[in-house]
Amino acid sequence: MPATARHILVDTEDRCLQLKAEIEAGADFADVAQRESSCPSRQKGGDLGTFNPGQMVPEFDQVVFSGELNTVLGPVKTQFGYHLLEVTNRWEQPATQAGEETGLDQALVALRQEMSDATAQSKFYDLFLNTLFYVPTLDPKEFKEEVNIDEGQTLPLIIEADGNDYLVIFDSEERLKSWATGHTQWVKVPGYVLASTTMPPLHIAMNVGTEYSKQFPPDEITWLREVVERCNQANAEQEQAG
Repeated sequence: MPATARHILVDTEDRCLQLKAEIEAGADFADVAQRESSCPSRQKGGDLGTFNPGQMVPEFDQVVFSGELNTVLGPVKTQFGYHLLEVTNRWEQPATQAGEETGLDQALVALRQEMSDATAQSKFYDLFLNTLFYVPTLDPKEFKEEVNIDEGQTLPLIIEADGNDYLVIFDSEERLKSWATGHTQWVKVPGYVLASTTMPPLHIAMNVGTEYSKQFPPDEITWLREVVERCNQANAEQEQAG
């Protein structure tokens, strides 16, 4: 059941409610997004493209796949602040298969066409941070030597290529299974958590084995981590002020 949606991101719930009232009174959602949203997607009126259930963070999923169409929904609180959401379309069709194009794929294609395009960059990285990724994991029992990990922790699969270590991630279960034949263990991790916890010299390899694969070198991951940290700091300051 794919959906298309757009959103507006602000720092406070009060501001979110003010903008919601403004839109409900007749203001254009896209115009308000371009003027007020702190998310890079504001450059396209808050458009997030097309995505399937489970591809975005849970807070988005719950609203996008249950809320009314063409209605201003929210405020919705996430890691990044407070959002207004508008689901512009939602339709029934089979879940994304390994070869089908997702909203993140479309954003990556646009970015590849013009790497210096600020709008394309904003759209792709915004979707990346809000996407829920499938991260293949290892079973400690598979190792010959004993591996000690804390309760609740997992061992992500790291692959080595060209002298670099890569954390492998996929934006759908189908793509992971298509790549990792016989490997059935994984955890779901939001993009903003991956950006916050993947430290140098580790790289990230997204959607390996598909035409929509992308490698994230350490400096790119560091930049994304700084984006997340700024959002977290802004949220913390707002909570203290409130």
